[in-house]
Amino acid sequence: MGYSHYWKIEHDINLQAFKELQTVAAKVAEASDAPVGLSINTHPLYPSITVEGMASDAHETFYLTPKAVKFEFCKTARKPYDEVVVGILDYAHRRGLLEFTSDGNADDLRAGKRLSAHALSIPDPRWVTKQC
Repeated sequence: MGYSHYWKIEHDINLQAFKELQTVAAKVAEASDAPVGLSINTHPLYPSITVEGMASDAHETFYLTPKAVKFEFCKTARKPYDEVVVGILDYAHRRGLLEFTSDGNADDLRAGKRLSAHALSIPDPRWVTKQC
């Protein structure tokens, strides 16, 4: 399939939790240096998060809704917006909202997971100074 990220949503995500995820998606996109187009639809019947790369840095559009889905994916081709997609999916996975897997290895996912950890306010252990 090419370099892709996959997710499954077992049960519909409640609207309040999805609104929180939308807020986090905006924080993740803002914290990234990648040129991205972020669209957040807050309509109660059609909530969604859309992320797109810009110009030559675009590939497939990432589209996430709170609806249960057995299998969904997005090919980012390791383009710069990949870190934003990974950050959003990783955050949602850590919150138990969805299951997230990827073709990427730890190095591929590192930048996105940093953005997710930033949104969760989890310090990266490599950057924490030990107190004596």
